Amino acid sequence: MAIKAVIGCKNGKSYQKEFSQEESESLNARVLGEEFDGSIVGFSGVTFQITGGSDAEGFPMRKDLNGTNRKQILLAKGVGFKGKLRKKRFGGLRVKKTIAGNTVYKKTHQLNLKVVKGDEVVEKAFAPQEEAEKKSE
Repeated sequence: MAIKAVIGCKNGKSYQKEFSQEESESLNARVLGEEFDGSIVGFSGVTFQITGGSDAEGFPMRKDLNGTNRKQILLAKGVGFKGKLRKKRFGGLRVKKTIAGNTVYKKTHQLNLKVVKGDEVVEKAFAPQEEAEKKSE
């Protein structure tokens, strides 16, 4: 299955790219927080860091849950839990949520990537698309 990536640059812009089957397979067994060379996904001279993602059913990946499996865990805050307003009304609120593990595998559908080095290369790669969108408007 192809992986869709959201690539965030240091200037605050983010770009979307769908990796091919071969590129997706090269990302398998990588863990959240790991840095890798961008040449394996078509961006030579760039270093990416995996910051998040979700599996095919939409469950978010969580850094502290090892492996590729899903588990139901009791959450009070963090990834996969939206309880900002509830905390004011109900102190100590915890909810049982299903979360995906921190390892990329064949059923991973979406990844969030942060550019560590080589912002210019990524911006140049997506510049023609931005110009085409502006002309069509």
